[in-house]
Amino acid sequence: MKIAIYLFVAGMGIGLVLCMVVAAKSFWSERADYVRTLPAAISRHPERTGIDDLAEISFSSANGRRVVGWYAPSRNRAAIILVHGTGADRSSLLFETGFLSQAGFGVLAVDLPGQGASEGRTRWGVPERHAIIAAVDWLRERSEVDPERIGGFGFSMGAYVLTQAAVLDQRLRAVALVSSPNDVVEHNWLAAAKWGLLTQVPCYLALRAYGQSLDLPPKMVIGSISPRAVLIVGGALDPLVPAFVAEQLFSAAGWPKELWLVPRAHHADFAQIAGPEYRNRLAGFFDRTLL
Repeated sequence: MKIAIYLFVAGMGIGLVLCMVVAAKSFWSERADYVRTLPAAISRHPERTGIDDLAEISFSSANGRRVVGWYAPSRNRAAIILVHGTGADRSSLLFETGFLSQAGFGVLAVDLPGQGASEGRTRWGVPERHAIIAAVDWLRERSEVDPERIGGFGFSMGAYVLTQAAVLDQRLRAVALVSSPNDVVEHNWLAAAKWGLLTQVPCYLALRAYGQSLDLPPKMVIGSISPRAVLIVGGALDPLVPAFVAEQLFSAAGWPKELWLVPRAHHADFAQIAGPEYRNRLAGFFDRTLL
């Protein structure tokens, strides 16, 4: 009888430890989204990208923090701000920087606050919106850019904060949102659903502990971008931001709007799965809306 009790207690103890390990891993996994990703080697050497006239630039955000990025000058009077996602810097959008520049657009790819070479702390909310709005200010001072022809491209959480910035700043005349969550709490609740509350609660606690901005969820505010144009792109096989999320965003957006669910694509492999069409769709969208 005593042996059975000992085995039961030992099993309960092991189970409790395993639960704590799973919960801790969920917390630290979410925490990684708020930790600085150091600049990639290529970020400091735009001359090695093969993109004509690409140079590193910097400007100040509303809080005085330095925002660093790449800029390729416009040849068609329009310009596009590129906004990366979590665990990345501007170089993660090298493919988009290249083909949009080749199409004649000015391209400003920024490191968001607390990421890459930019100052500040990551919040995926207010600081990031301020950085995007400051990028609009910077572009409007460029002599080769028509201030009425500025757009934005955002990937994943970069698309999330770009949506918010476009709601707040009507100078962004068109936005392309790729693999964008529609509500950060719902998104992380879904992403951490494997072990139910055991992983979901620690994930939510990490959001709160690291200052995630919970206001202006895109599904609630994206309609305010209208009558400016929105392109929503999602991967049909995306496990992180499922296709139904892109469909919900599209339903909530006002006209004019476009939706492209890329067959066989996941969260970040559009260039590999649909490279030529991906280039043509994005460049065509900005041609129609900015030129």
